[in-house]
Amino acid sequence: MNRFLVLLAIVAVAGSAAGWGINYAAYGHRSAEMGEMVYGGDITGENIDDFYTKVAQAKNPKVELPGGSTYDFGTMAPGSKGEHTFVIKNSGEGDLKLRLGATTCKCTLGTLDNDVLKPGEQTEVRLEWDVKTDAKTFGQSAQLLTNDPNHYAIDLKIKGRVIGDLEMVPDALTFGDASADETVTLTAKVYSYLDPPIKDPTFKFSSDALNELSEIKIEPFEPSEADGASSSAVQGFDISITIKPGMKQGPVSQNAMFGFIQEKSDADASDEEQRKFLVTPLTGKIVGSLSMIPNPKLTGSDGGNYIYDFGEVPPEGPFTAKTFVVLKGQDRDNTTLSIESVEPEGIVEASFGEKLVRSSMTLYPLEIKLIPGPKAIQRLGRNQDDYGKIRIVSDNGKTAGKLVVGVKFSMEPK
Repeated sequence: MNRFLVLLAIVAVAGSAAGWGINYAAYGHRSAEMGEMVYGGDITGENIDDFYTKVAQAKNPKVELPGGSTYDFGTMAPGSKGEHTFVIKNSGEGDLKLRLGATTCKCTLGTLDNDVLKPGEQTEVRLEWDVKTDAKTFGQSAQLLTNDPNHYAIDLKIKGRVIGDLEMVPDALTFGDASADETVTLTAKVYSYLDPPIKDPTFKFSSDALNELSEIKIEPFEPSEADGASSSAVQGFDISITIKPGMKQGPVSQNAMFGFIQEKSDADASDEEQRKFLVTPLTGKIVGSLSMIPNPKLTGSDGGNYIYDFGEVPPEGPFTAKTFVVLKGQDRDNTTLSIESVEPEGIVEASFGEKLVRSSMTLYPLEIKLIPGPKAIQRLGRNQDDYGKIRIVSDNGKTAGKLVVGVKFSMEPK
């Protein structure tokens, strides 16, 4: 029995040793890429950089794009096609391998033997695209994969603007907030790519009332490099618009229409029957000469007035708020604002600081103050009369008029 156990142990040890040897031969050893590690050898911290320089690949390829990696085609019309050729050069010392990666357009890779460029050689990548969009901007790209260790992937890009037969710059007219008694001036340019050229240009608004207040000048010019991406236009027109005072208060949303005539396609039709229009929006807001600069606590109300919301004022305050009243208009330099009245007196106070003159407006700093009394008071705006009120007037009632600031608050007795 003891001999059997000894023999079994010897067999187990021999089997384990054999298994370990087979496993080590298969998986336990690999030749190092840079040679075997030698303990106590000649590599030190001082010469490690030189060592890696020697064992690294000495001759690498280098990608060069003489014309750059991005091509701006300027402007193209919807539905048109384009193409551009990029030049790829190997300015390194090793062979440069090329292949196409992801692409969003049609492209052709100029080929050499196995798409390999020897040092100093070059090839071409031609990109083709269709402008199948009405968006204002357009772009496509193709990715070129290389074995340049510094540029494994290169994005070749084409970009530009999509234009129709006619283009207005800017593509929307807006004047922001304008006082009812001030003149509004706007300018625009229209570029035409039509052939034959257009004639008899006109400009008007969709509102007859606005047309009566408007003076419009159209001056033709010849597009040049100074017009940037629009320099390829056949014709250009400078448009100057002057809108005299008289527009009603409130938001303005109209269409501006540039009219033109081309060579007649119907000999029996009149010029006006042949007239076509380029339509662009006109937006803005007509406000009174008196307004305020909104903030999270100050909001506009119906009729051009404002509401300042103190909310529930705790016993320790704050009891004071500061904001700005804005005076606009042609006569603002000859106009002075003052506080006509406050309500309720003794609870609400208001005063102006020194006015600040700006290029297009005069700012009056307004300080609103709440004064706690012996009784609780609530003016929470449940109805039109449930506010504190500050009435602001000007000494030029003809142009500036009045402004009412509602004061919303709840305050405990002192």
